[in-house]
Amino acid sequence: MNIPADFGYVVLVVGLSWIMNIFLIVQVAQARKKYNVQYPNLYAPTGHKHAEAFDCIQRAHQNTLENFAPIQILMVLNGLLFPRAAAGFGLIWVLARVIYGIGYAKGGASGRMAGAALSHVGDFPLMFLTFYSGASIAGLL
Repeated sequence: MNIPADFGYVVLVVGLSWIMNIFLIVQVAQARKKYNVQYPNLYAPTGHKHAEAFDCIQRAHQNTLENFAPIQILMVLNGLLFPRAAAGFGLIWVLARVIYGIGYAKGGASGRMAGAALSHVGDFPLMFLTFYSGASIAGLL
């Protein structure tokens, strides 16, 4: 199997995903300082007066990390056969996670909904495309 030239788009989106992750890391670091949440606490201690504000910012990053590796793998695998589609769906996911992080930070748990919904416009098609790609490579289609 040859790697298609358009696979470069997938690689670019993988790079953008790391920039998105750094953006969320910076949000958490700034919130740690602003709300005085010290390490090693992943979340604000029970009873902390800014627990909800900090925890929403931290949760946006944590939730993104929970999905990060699977999305990267799906982009790369699908990109071998369908590089533009994989890059496009990956880009939607990356941009949606920025919206998710900003929304969660500014609007609390309900503020994350637009970014969460948009994230699924990127991740669900990648998941479904994986089965199509696998079946194509296996000669089942």
